[in-house]
Amino acid sequence: MTGDKRKERSALDRLSDLLVEDILNASDEDILTELRERNIDAAQNAAAIRTLFETSVIAMNKQRLAAARAGVGADRRAREQASSRPVDIEEARRLLRGVLDASSKGKPLTLAARKEAELSDADVLTMLDNLRELGVLPPIDEGKDA
Repeated sequence: MTGDKRKERSALDRLSDLLVEDILNASDEDILTELRERNIDAAQNAAAIRTLFETSVIAMNKQRLAAARAGVGADRRAREQASSRPVDIEEARRLLRGVLDASSKGKPLTLAARKEAELSDADVLTMLDNLRELGVLPPIDEGKDA
């Protein structure tokens, strides 16, 4: 049954391609003549098609905006959840030290040339979040801190 649907879809795609090719190959005069034969006002038809095109573009842009807003909202909720859980900063610093030590022992990792002790708590947490986003560290388990 899936094969039949593919054949039908392929046939419709070929027909669509032929119709588009026919329109693109037609001269302006051919199109205007056909419109006159059908008693269609070319200016009104062009305006209607332009309106349809603009409406389609606006609808697509609204869909993209809605998807972007949903993504931002999900990211915001994830960040709020991550920042709302209690954090053992000493454990976070140990974790960061472990990553930095591992990178100096063969696993290449480029970070700003600062010692971990010079970093603020917020810097440490931000670096750990960034390392998680990059896949260097696994995501945080909900039952664990830092």
